Amino acid sequence: MIFQVQFPKDGQQPAYYGMNVFKVREVLEARAYEVSDMPDSNSLIEGMIELRGVYLPVINLPKWMGFEMTEEEREKSIIIVSDFSHNFVGLRVSYIHGVEEKNWSDVHAAGNYNVNVNTNQIVNHTYLANSDTLCFILDIEKLLIEAMPTMAEKIFVSAKEVGKKAHEFTNAVREKTILFAEDSKSIQKYMGMVFDQLGLKYKCFDNGRLLLNYIGNLDNLHDISMVFTDLEMPVASGHTVIRELQANINTKKIPIIVHTSMTSENNSREVLDMGANYFIGKVDTDLIVETITKVENDFKEWLVEL
Repeated sequence: MIFQVQFPKDGQQPAYYGMNVFKVREVLEARAYEVSDMPDSNSLIEGMIELRGVYLPVINLPKWMGFEMTEEEREKSIIIVSDFSHNFVGLRVSYIHGVEEKNWSDVHAAGNYNVNVNTNQIVNHTYLANSDTLCFILDIEKLLIEAMPTMAEKIFVSAKEVGKKAHEFTNAVREKTILFAEDSKSIQKYMGMVFDQLGLKYKCFDNGRLLLNYIGNLDNLHDISMVFTDLEMPVASGHTVIRELQANINTKKIPIIVHTSMTSENNSREVLDMGANYFIGKVDTDLIVETITKVENDFKEWLVEL
Protein backbone atom coordinates (compact mmCIF):
# COMPACT_ATOMS: atom_id res chain seq x y z
CA MET A 1 0.00 0.00 0.00
CA ILE A 2 1.33 3.43 -0.98
CA PHE A 3 0.51 6.55 1.02
CA GLN A 4 1.63 10.07 1.89
CA VAL A 5 2.34 11.22 5.43
CA GLN A 6 2.18 14.92 4.55
CA PHE A 7 -0.12 16.90 2.30
CA PRO A 8 2.28 18.62 -0.15
CA LYS A 9 2.54 22.40 0.12
CA ASP A 10 2.36 24.72 -2.87
CA GLY A 11 5.13 23.87 -5.34
CA GLN A 12 6.31 20.90 -3.23
CA GLN A 13 6.64 17.43 -4.72
CA PRO A 14 4.74 14.80 -2.71
CA ALA A 15 6.76 12.10 -0.95
CA TYR A 16 5.40 8.56 -1.20
CA TYR A 17 5.81 5.81 1.37
CA GLY A 18 4.86 2.16 1.33
CA MET A 19 4.17 -0.89 3.44
CA ASN A 20 3.22 -4.45 2.61
CA VAL A 21 -0.51 -4.62 1.99
CA PHE A 22 -0.62 -7.99 3.77
CA LYS A 23 0.02 -6.10 7.03
CA VAL A 24 -3.00 -3.87 6.40
CA ARG A 25 -6.28 -5.01 7.92
CA GLU A 26 -8.44 -2.04 6.92
CA VAL A 27 -8.39 1.68 6.16
CA LEU A 28 -10.49 4.17 8.16
CA GLU A 29 -11.56 7.76 7.71
CA ALA A 30 -9.95 9.26 10.81
CA ARG A 31 -12.70 11.83 11.42
CA ALA A 32 -15.19 9.02 12.04
CA TYR A 33 -13.30 7.84 15.15
CA GLU A 34 -12.79 9.64 18.43
CA VAL A 35 -9.28 9.36 19.80
CA SER A 36 -9.23 8.82 23.58
CA ASP A 37 -6.22 9.78 25.67
CA MET A 38 -3.72 7.13 26.74
CA PRO A 39 -2.10 8.11 30.07
CA ASP A 40 1.69 7.97 30.24
CA SER A 41 2.06 7.09 26.56
CA ASN A 42 4.84 8.15 24.22
CA SER A 43 4.27 11.45 22.39
CA LEU A 44 4.01 9.53 19.11
CA ILE A 45 0.89 7.80 20.43
CA GLU A 46 -2.11 10.06 19.92
CA GLY A 47 -4.40 7.84 21.98
CA MET A 48 -6.80 4.96 21.42
CA ILE A 49 -9.69 4.38 19.06
CA GLU A 50 -12.43 1.79 19.48
CA LEU A 51 -12.99 -0.44 16.47
CA ARG A 52 -15.83 -2.94 16.89
CA GLY A 53 -15.16 -3.34 20.59
CA VAL A 54 -11.36 -3.50 20.27
CA TYR A 55 -9.14 -0.60 21.39
CA LEU A 56 -6.17 0.24 19.18
CA PRO A 57 -3.33 2.71 19.77
CA VAL A 58 -3.01 5.35 17.04
CA ILE A 59 0.53 6.31 16.05
CA ASN A 60 1.15 9.73 14.55
CA LEU A 61 3.24 8.69 11.55
CA PRO A 62 3.74 12.26 10.23
CA LYS A 63 5.17 13.29 13.60
CA TRP A 64 7.59 10.38 13.54
CA MET A 65 8.70 11.55 10.10
CA GLY A 66 9.20 15.11 11.34
CA PHE A 67 5.97 16.67 10.02
CA GLU A 68 3.19 18.41 11.93
CA MET A 69 -0.40 18.13 10.74
CA THR A 70 -2.77 21.08 10.89
CA GLU A 71 -6.27 20.51 12.27
CA GLU A 72 -7.63 20.69 8.74
CA GLU A 73 -5.15 18.03 7.60
CA ARG A 74 -6.06 15.81 10.56
CA GLU A 75 -9.71 16.10 9.59
CA LYS A 76 -8.89 14.79 6.10
CA SER A 77 -6.44 12.11 7.27
CA ILE A 78 -6.65 8.31 7.16
CA ILE A 79 -5.92 5.65 9.77
CA ILE A 80 -4.37 2.44 8.47
CA VAL A 81 -5.17 -0.48 10.79
CA SER A 82 -2.14 -2.78 10.67
CA ASP A 83 -1.08 -6.12 12.12
CA PHE A 84 2.55 -6.61 13.20
CA SER A 85 3.11 -10.02 14.82
CA HIS A 86 -0.46 -9.93 16.14
CA ASN A 87 0.02 -6.42 17.53
CA PHE A 88 -2.76 -4.29 16.02
CA VAL A 89 -2.10 -0.56 15.71
CA GLY A 90 -3.51 2.39 13.80
CA LEU A 91 -1.15 4.49 11.68
CA ARG A 92 -2.32 8.01 10.85
CA VAL A 93 -1.36 9.11 7.33
CA SER A 94 -2.47 11.97 5.11
CA TYR A 95 -3.57 10.21 1.97
CA ILE A 96 -3.77 6.74 0.41
CA HIS A 97 -2.25 6.71 -3.07
CA GLY A 98 -3.24 3.14 -3.83
CA VAL A 99 -1.92 -0.41 -4.05
CA GLU A 100 0.74 -1.57 -6.50
CA GLU A 101 2.02 -5.10 -6.98
CA LYS A 102 5.79 -5.28 -6.64
CA ASN A 103 8.31 -8.04 -7.02
CA TRP A 104 10.92 -8.06 -4.26
CA SER A 105 13.58 -7.69 -6.93
CA ASP A 106 12.03 -4.25 -7.58
CA VAL A 107 12.70 -3.23 -3.96
CA HIS A 108 16.16 -1.87 -3.22
CA ALA A 109 18.16 -1.26 -0.06
CA ALA A 110 18.06 2.22 1.44
CA GLY A 111 20.62 4.74 0.21
CA ASN A 112 21.31 8.45 0.24
CA TYR A 113 18.41 10.31 -1.32
CA ASN A 114 18.60 13.85 -2.68
CA VAL A 115 15.08 14.60 -1.49
CA ASN A 116 13.49 16.30 1.51
CA VAL A 117 12.77 13.24 3.65
CA ASN A 118 14.07 11.87 6.93
CA THR A 119 16.12 8.85 5.85
CA ASN A 120 16.64 7.43 9.36
CA GLN A 121 13.25 5.72 9.17
CA ILE A 122 13.67 4.33 5.64
CA VAL A 123 14.77 0.75 5.19
CA ASN A 124 14.19 0.21 1.44
CA HIS A 125 12.85 1.95 -1.63
CA THR A 126 11.12 1.22 -4.93
CA TYR A 127 9.48 3.30 -7.67
CA LEU A 128 5.86 4.04 -8.47
CA ALA A 129 4.55 2.14 -11.47
CA ASN A 130 5.72 3.39 -14.86
CA SER A 131 7.64 6.31 -13.36
CA ASP A 132 10.91 7.37 -11.76
CA THR A 133 9.09 8.59 -8.63
CA LEU A 134 10.64 7.17 -5.47
CA CYS A 135 8.52 5.29 -2.95
CA PHE A 136 10.18 4.84 0.44
CA ILE A 137 9.63 1.68 2.49
CA LEU A 138 9.54 2.53 6.18
CA ASP A 139 11.19 0.56 8.98
CA ILE A 140 7.95 -0.15 10.83
CA GLU A 141 9.71 -2.24 13.49
CA LYS A 142 11.82 0.82 14.34
CA LEU A 143 8.64 2.91 14.54
CA LEU A 144 6.96 0.48 16.93
CA ILE A 145 10.03 0.29 19.16
CA GLU A 146 10.27 4.09 19.36
CA ALA A 147 6.53 4.69 19.75
CA MET A 148 6.02 1.97 22.34
CA PRO A 149 9.06 2.13 24.64
CA THR A 150 7.46 -0.15 27.23
CA MET A 151 7.10 -2.88 24.63
CA ALA A 152 10.62 -2.17 23.35
CA GLU A 153 12.06 -2.38 26.87
CA LYS A 154 10.36 -5.72 27.41
CA ILE A 155 11.77 -7.01 24.10
CA PHE A 156 15.37 -5.97 24.75
CA VAL A 157 15.29 -6.96 28.43
CA SER A 158 14.15 -10.44 27.37
CA ALA A 159 17.07 -10.55 24.92
CA LYS A 160 19.56 -9.50 27.60
CA GLU A 161 18.23 -11.87 30.24
CA VAL A 162 17.86 -14.98 28.10
CA GLY A 163 21.50 -15.82 28.79
CA LYS A 164 20.82 -15.99 32.55
CA LYS A 165 18.73 -19.10 32.05
CA ALA A 166 20.28 -22.52 31.60
CA HIS A 167 20.16 -23.53 27.93
CA GLU A 168 21.91 -26.82 27.29
CA PHE A 169 22.52 -26.60 23.56
CA THR A 170 24.54 -29.37 21.98
CA ASN A 171 28.11 -28.81 20.88
CA ALA A 172 26.96 -29.26 17.30
CA VAL A 173 24.80 -26.13 17.59
CA ARG A 174 27.40 -24.17 19.55
CA GLU A 175 30.22 -24.97 17.13
CA LYS A 176 28.26 -24.17 13.96
CA THR A 177 26.95 -20.78 12.78
CA ILE A 178 23.39 -19.49 12.59
CA LEU A 179 22.74 -17.39 9.50
CA PHE A 180 19.97 -14.80 9.51
CA ALA A 181 18.66 -12.39 6.91
CA GLU A 182 16.89 -9.25 8.17
CA ASP A 183 16.74 -5.73 6.74
CA SER A 184 15.53 -3.88 9.86
CA LYS A 185 18.50 -2.58 11.87
CA SER A 186 16.39 -2.69 15.05
CA ILE A 187 15.60 -6.37 14.59
CA GLN A 188 19.20 -7.11 13.61
CA LYS A 189 20.29 -5.61 16.94
CA TYR A 190 17.70 -7.62 18.85
CA MET A 191 18.57 -10.92 17.14
CA GLY A 192 22.27 -10.32 17.68
CA MET A 193 21.66 -9.73 21.39
CA VAL A 194 19.70 -12.98 21.69
CA PHE A 195 22.37 -15.07 19.98
CA ASP A 196 25.18 -13.35 21.92
CA GLN A 197 23.48 -14.04 25.24
CA LEU A 198 22.93 -17.66 24.24
CA GLY A 199 26.61 -18.00 23.32
CA LEU A 200 25.81 -18.97 19.72
CA LYS A 201 27.81 -17.98 16.65
CA TYR A 202 25.91 -16.11 13.94
CA LYS A 203 26.21 -14.02 10.78
CA CYS A 204 23.69 -11.36 9.75
CA PHE A 205 22.77 -10.31 6.21
CA ASP A 206 20.77 -7.27 5.09
CA ASN A 207 18.80 -9.24 2.51
CA GLY A 208 18.19 -12.74 1.24
CA ARG A 209 20.53 -12.46 -1.74
CA LEU A 210 23.53 -11.70 0.45
CA LEU A 211 22.71 -14.74 2.59
CA LEU A 212 22.29 -16.98 -0.45
CA ASN A 213 25.56 -15.73 -1.97
CA TYR A 214 27.37 -16.48 1.29
CA ILE A 215 25.99 -20.01 1.37
CA GLY A 216 26.90 -20.49 -2.30
CA ASN A 217 30.54 -19.68 -1.57
CA LEU A 218 30.94 -22.01 1.44
CA ASP A 219 33.27 -24.97 1.15
CA ASN A 220 31.41 -26.86 3.88
CA LEU A 221 27.66 -26.32 4.23
CA HIS A 222 27.70 -28.17 7.54
CA ASP A 223 29.40 -25.17 9.11
CA ILE A 224 25.80 -23.81 9.17
CA SER A 225 23.47 -24.92 11.94
CA MET A 226 20.29 -23.23 10.66
CA VAL A 227 18.92 -20.25 8.74
CA PHE A 228 16.57 -17.58 10.10
CA THR A 229 14.99 -15.40 7.44
CA ASP A 230 12.59 -12.48 7.36
CA LEU A 231 10.00 -12.48 4.56
CA GLU A 232 10.06 -8.80 3.55
CA MET A 233 13.51 -7.87 2.22
CA PRO A 234 14.91 -6.04 -0.80
CA VAL A 235 16.63 -7.81 -3.70
CA ALA A 236 15.64 -11.30 -2.49
CA SER A 237 12.79 -11.95 -0.07
CA GLY A 238 12.43 -14.79 2.41
CA HIS A 239 10.34 -16.61 -0.18
CA THR A 240 13.33 -16.52 -2.52
CA VAL A 241 15.62 -17.81 0.24
CA ILE A 242 13.32 -20.77 0.84
CA ARG A 243 12.80 -21.46 -2.86
CA GLU A 244 16.51 -21.42 -3.76
CA LEU A 245 17.66 -23.45 -0.76
CA GLN A 246 15.00 -26.06 -1.46
CA ALA A 247 15.87 -26.21 -5.18
CA ASN A 248 19.49 -27.20 -4.52
CA ILE A 249 20.07 -30.77 -3.39
CA ASN A 250 23.12 -29.65 -1.38
CA THR A 251 21.22 -27.00 0.63
CA LYS A 252 17.81 -28.69 0.80
CA LYS A 253 18.44 -30.14 4.27
CA ILE A 254 19.45 -26.85 5.96
CA PRO A 255 16.84 -26.06 8.66
CA ILE A 256 14.91 -22.88 7.75
CA ILE A 257 13.10 -20.72 10.30
CA VAL A 258 10.92 -17.90 9.00
CA HIS A 259 11.02 -14.98 11.47
CA THR A 260 8.46 -12.39 10.44
CA SER A 261 5.90 -9.82 11.57
CA MET A 262 3.55 -11.12 8.83
CA THR A 263 2.09 -13.80 11.08
CA SER A 264 -1.18 -14.64 9.35
CA GLU A 265 -2.18 -18.28 8.93
CA ASN A 266 -2.01 -17.85 5.15
CA ASN A 267 1.63 -16.74 5.33
CA SER A 268 2.48 -19.58 7.70
CA ARG A 269 0.83 -22.18 5.49
CA GLU A 270 2.45 -20.77 2.33
CA VAL A 271 6.06 -20.79 3.57
CA LEU A 272 5.75 -24.18 5.26
CA ASP A 273 4.36 -25.60 2.02
CA MET A 274 7.34 -24.06 0.19
CA GLY A 275 9.75 -25.96 2.42
CA ALA A 276 10.43 -23.80 5.47
CA ASN A 277 10.58 -25.88 8.64
CA TYR A 278 9.35 -23.40 11.23
CA PHE A 279 7.35 -20.17 11.26
CA ILE A 280 7.60 -17.74 14.20
CA GLY A 281 6.57 -14.16 14.89
CA LYS A 282 9.18 -11.49 15.44
CA VAL A 283 10.72 -10.55 18.79
CA ASP A 284 9.52 -13.52 20.81
CA THR A 285 12.72 -14.48 22.63
CA ASP A 286 11.34 -17.59 24.31
CA LEU A 287 10.00 -18.86 20.98
CA ILE A 288 13.38 -18.32 19.32
CA VAL A 289 15.05 -20.44 22.01
CA GLU A 290 12.31 -23.05 21.77
CA THR A 291 12.73 -23.23 18.00
CA ILE A 292 16.52 -23.65 18.21
CA THR A 293 15.88 -26.56 20.60
CA LYS A 294 13.42 -28.04 18.10
CA VAL A 295 16.08 -27.81 15.39
CA GLU A 296 18.45 -29.74 17.67
CA ASN A 297 15.89 -32.51 18.10
CA ASP A 298 14.53 -32.59 14.55
CA PHE A 299 17.79 -32.22 12.60
CA LYS A 300 20.29 -34.33 14.53
CA GLU A 301 21.63 -35.95 11.37
CA TRP A 302 22.31 -32.56 9.75
CA LEU A 303 23.90 -31.10 12.87
CA VAL A 304 26.29 -33.96 13.63
CA GLU A 305 27.46 -34.51 10.05
CA LEU A 306 30.82 -32.92 9.25
